[in-house]
Amino acid sequence: SSSSSEDEEEDENIKSKEESSPETWGNEARIVDDYEGRSVVVDGLSRTEVEFKGSDKKKVKAYVVASRDSLKTFLAGGDRGNNSTELEQAVKNIQMTRERQSKVPMRLEDEQGQDVDDEEGHYTNVLDRDYGDWGKYSMTGVQMSAQEVKGIILLSDVYGPFSDDIQMLADTIAFECQPVVVFAPDMFRGKPWKEDSANPGFNDEGESYEEWRACHPDDRVSIDIRAAAAALREQYGVSSVSLFGLCYGGGRALEATARVYPKDTMDDVNGEEGPQHVDPSTCIAWYPTRYDVESLFGDKRKTIGDENRPNPAVMAIFGGEDDLPGATPDDANKLKACLEADVDVKDHMVKVFGGQGHGFAHIGMSKIPEDDNEDRFLKEEFGGLPSRNMDNGDAEVASLLSTAWFETYARQFLPTVGEAVKDDGLWSDIDMPDLSESSSRDIRAEMEEALENHQDAEVDLKRMHPDDFKTPIDDIESMDELFSELLKTQPYGASIEDDVDTFIDKLEAAVDRDDFSFLPGFGEIPLDDSADGKAYW
Repeated sequence: SSSSSEDEEEDENIKSKEESSPETWGNEARIVDDYEGRSVVVDGLSRTEVEFKGSDKKKVKAYVVASRDSLKTFLAGGDRGNNSTELEQAVKNIQMTRERQSKVPMRLEDEQGQDVDDEEGHYTNVLDRDYGDWGKYSMTGVQMSAQEVKGIILLSDVYGPFSDDIQMLADTIAFECQPVVVFAPDMFRGKPWKEDSANPGFNDEGESYEEWRACHPDDRVSIDIRAAAAALREQYGVSSVSLFGLCYGGGRALEATARVYPKDTMDDVNGEEGPQHVDPSTCIAWYPTRYDVESLFGDKRKTIGDENRPNPAVMAIFGGEDDLPGATPDDANKLKACLEADVDVKDHMVKVFGGQGHGFAHIGMSKIPEDDNEDRFLKEEFGGLPSRNMDNGDAEVASLLSTAWFETYARQFLPTVGEAVKDDGLWSDIDMPDLSESSSRDIRAEMEEALENHQDAEVDLKRMHPDDFKTPIDDIESMDELFSELLKTQPYGASIEDDVDTFIDKLEAAVDRDDFSFLPGFGEIPLDDSADGKAYW
């Protein structure tokens, strides 16, 4: 029947894809739920629930959010992402096509355009090349780089990827860093930590936190993370993968970045070959826990496959009042020291936000604040409120720093160049300035103070543009009679009656004498290295 033939054709497509793809994991990932229509906000994002093969061949779910432009490769069949070499060739093809279409005809009766039916070779090697847009460092190259779809593996806290706060964070990243695919795997396989309100310290099943943690062995979680990265690469065709972890997920992100695994092996728990390394271009960890920093980075690291270790850019934020092991300010200093000692870390930034506790940057971000007078004004005048609550300035800064870090180092084609953050005197400092009062500025008072203290600047003619200095030749038609007479009476001076050759002869004579003072306009612009000259130029 037609149904069975379609199934056979689909099986052949899957088999062909498995044979041609370097990924042995991730081929079976599929959408199992669509969040379309559940959000009242029109933001152009697609939210889905995906199921992929994890450790021991068990199904694992993930929350996936991306802009619709980021899903073009997924909708086209999930081919692997373009690398920088392929993108450079694509840029060259676009420029060559544009060049061929702009060939100039050799015969006047021909119409300008693409060379068609050119048997006599009138168009051969006659090109109008636009060197202003040629090569990868060009406008076309920049456009291709901006369209490069990047991927993020978002590793949640112990409450799992389907909590409101994690989904809000995933949506924020997907919206602010477009085009990007945010893939948040469920490391707890449907059983996240949920404390019983009537029995603090235990969940609904009566398990303590450590008993609950024992249900999620570290080796299985590590393999699920690598399998998630394989699914992201295979199905969504991203050009790079980054890791973004929070709390428990932050520690796992650092371990996966450093290629450190619980049992020092890449094999699956069933003894079969496990997924490949994540090898992220970027790692961002918010108040990470449960990791051994000295084994991850620095001189004492114990990386698997150290000979091909990538060069990630690592960023971490901590709370100054955090007391959880791994997330304290002392742990932040240890992580910073180990990153500084690791020659394979491309760049790093570790920041401690004073006065903040554990989870300050994301816990509660999904809550909608109550309206005050200012909020009601914004609703009435502008039709809505900002998407984030600005009262917690540190949380907003942590989010902005993290997305900027990702945007800087995740791009593979035409990557960002310049001074590393670790070498910058301001940003290399581990302590973040206090921004608790940043939302209480009195803008009107600042404007009034600026007006009261305003002083007009004196006009400095030395800073005028050279075009503003007119020579006699520039304005010769507008010269008054007196000025014309002065020109006629000056020795060797130019006259309005001089022809071109006469004027040039007089000018050459002035050059030989190194004297232009007799010509009005000359000598008024300082051209030497004096203070006036430098000030002008």
